[in-house]
Amino acid sequence: MRDVRGFAVKFFTDEGNFDLVGNNMPVFFIQDAIKFPDFVHAVKPEPHNEIPTGGSAHDTFWDFVSLQPESAHMVIWAMSDRAIPKSLRAMQGFGVHTFRLINAQGRSSFVKFHWRPTVGTCSLVWDEAQKLAGKDTDFHRRDLWESIEAGDYPEWEFGVQIIAEEDEHNFDFDILDPTKLIPEELVPITPLGKMVLNRNPDNYFAETEQVAFCPGHIVPGIDFSNDPLLQGRLFSYTDTQISRLGGPNFHELPINRPLAPFHNSQRDAMHRITLDKGRASYEPNSIDGGWPRETPPAAEDGGFESYNERIDAHKIRQRSESFNDHFSQARLFYKSMSKHEQEHIIAAYSFELGKVEREWIRERQVNEILANIDLQLAARVAENLGLAAPKKATVAERKTSLSRSPALSQANLLPGNIKTRKVAILAANGVDGAAIDALKKALKAEGAHAKLLGRPRRRSPRRTARACRWMRPWRACHRWPSMRCSCPEVRSRSRP
Repeated sequence: MRDVRGFAVKFFTDEGNFDLVGNNMPVFFIQDAIKFPDFVHAVKPEPHNEIPTGGSAHDTFWDFVSLQPESAHMVIWAMSDRAIPKSLRAMQGFGVHTFRLINAQGRSSFVKFHWRPTVGTCSLVWDEAQKLAGKDTDFHRRDLWESIEAGDYPEWEFGVQIIAEEDEHNFDFDILDPTKLIPEELVPITPLGKMVLNRNPDNYFAETEQVAFCPGHIVPGIDFSNDPLLQGRLFSYTDTQISRLGGPNFHELPINRPLAPFHNSQRDAMHRITLDKGRASYEPNSIDGGWPRETPPAAEDGGFESYNERIDAHKIRQRSESFNDHFSQARLFYKSMSKHEQEHIIAAYSFELGKVEREWIRERQVNEILANIDLQLAARVAENLGLAAPKKATVAERKTSLSRSPALSQANLLPGNIKTRKVAILAANGVDGAAIDALKKALKAEGAHAKLLGRPRRRSPRRTARACRWMRPWRACHRWPSMRCSCPEVRSRSRP
């Protein structure tokens, strides 16, 4: 399914848990958390008939985003190959928001978090994605599980983009805008470490379904920025976990419990595990020696301390002027794509908008959104939809410091090898066994896994084991009829 994928990681540190709750795309659809319920209502199945299930190719979604120009950047990412990853192992991860890092001297820097897969960043094509969705709905989960079982442990390099606080306004975009990314050409990624998935869960429900991620879970040295979408997420996730996991004590489930012991004033409620002692569950108190009490600040005893940010402004419910450029980075993304990636984006817009029933929604998306990203993109999509091509943009193009960012194109992120790949060997009757052995050996040397697909003969009452010697000792992993592709060209080439 074409969609943004979540990418959340829980760090179990000596100072508590840090949840980095992101996606496989570095931006989001909206700038302000107050619009999130509207976005969810628009993208979910339409309420009058509950259609479509799990898709965005319908009127309410495109009505919403065509009226919200701030979504243009995220939507073009969703229409790109990034929305149909080849594997969860070949998917980048982003923290999306700008956070703060606080050093021992109390000085702050802004930071963006990144995960880069060591096997490269790769995607499916739309035709492949549709076939896989029909033939194996668990394709991504199965690939991840089987790769770990085979010892091909998925790895991601963890890196950061760090911006000095005094450089916050040195860009032609606002770094606190969640619909914007910071191009790597402007701020390179500094690698910090690596994450390796070296085992599968022992109990999938206990270790995966019950995990609770909350962006508000941070540790000393990390703090929040004034990103308006991030500020809303700090509250919403706890409310979600209380509902999803049946009560306020979800943090006591083994998968959510921090390794560092801590004390607080929480007591009782459903699913409470800890047996608290004493009479006082408040601060300050003089009954239980004043405990529990707040940990002293970081400078004194390692506790959490919010950054002392100086603010000299009016507090109003209005977006900054620096948030008003909705098309420059969408244009940067499209211009940075290779030719085939651009063709895939055009096809995706055409497919999705082709499912929209109301013509005025299609016209608005083409004329008021796509035309402001790229006129050629708008013209190609308009042609596919049977609409008149827009002759000019409705918003003046802003000058920016970059016209292209090679780091955005997956064509520049390929691994250059076939490590961990599964390669099918189609074996017909009378196959040369020595050739199979040589091919399997060559693939293994490159780190790939050979899968032999055999096409069995029809059995007869007099058939003996001797008649099947062509398949031994090269026993097929699967029979060809059970794994057949729906592509006529492949079927014709595979016949014995």
